[in-house]
Amino acid sequence: PLRCWDPITSCCAMFRNQYDQDVLAWSPQGRLHQVEYAMEAVKQGATAVGCKSRDYVVLATLKRAASELSSAQNKLFKIDENLGVAISGLTADGTLATKSLRAACITHKFTFGSEAEIGRLAGIISDKSQMCTQRSGSRPSGIGMLIAGKDDQGCHLYQTCPSGNLYNHSAAAIGARSQASKTFLEKHMDRFHNLSLTELTTLALQALKEATTDPISDMSCSVAVVGDGSPFRILEHEELSAFITRLELDVN
Repeated sequence: PLRCWDPITSCCAMFRNQYDQDVLAWSPQGRLHQVEYAMEAVKQGATAVGCKSRDYVVLATLKRAASELSSAQNKLFKIDENLGVAISGLTADGTLATKSLRAACITHKFTFGSEAEIGRLAGIISDKSQMCTQRSGSRPSGIGMLIAGKDDQGCHLYQTCPSGNLYNHSAAAIGARSQASKTFLEKHMDRFHNLSLTELTTLALQALKEATTDPISDMSCSVAVVGDGSPFRILEHEELSAFITRLELDVN
């Protein structure tokens, strides 16, 4: 049987296929669809939360496993003694980005004999993400990063995204259901500056808890800290369990 041609349906299909097949193709609305798809991959990734006070930065992430038979993928990475990252999105892309960040740290230390500024390193990663949005034959990186570190200028928390944008935050949340964590952080943003490490870690876990309906435990989340007198380190299970127990007592 003959099929009637629907100009509206055909037109929509043409526009969709025409403007999302290449990262260099702009849509008539001024959008780069492949970049938006990469940013959507970050939104569907595991939740990651970052909080910064005057003296410390805390990163907290939810763990995800591909199945009950596999271990959870690592979402926190130590880059240097004063620097680490949390990722959300495609873990393989995140692993590659962390290797690039480590290489930038080593290069700067070898060349100048000192630690690089955190903002400069964050800019290197965001610039590499941006280059993927204007080169034919490549795809945008499907990873969002929270970069936490301490340098001579103080504590820093940066967010990168597949578009190449770089944001400086007092607190941030990325990944699935991160809006609930953002709302929680916005309600408590006036408290961040003077919080101790213990208080800041508890606050980060509370924000992370907002993004999940399941109870959090030392097996379902990871926390890392960096700041004055504290190099970047991922908390051990016993230490993390103590924070979670304290959080549950405060809630009850």
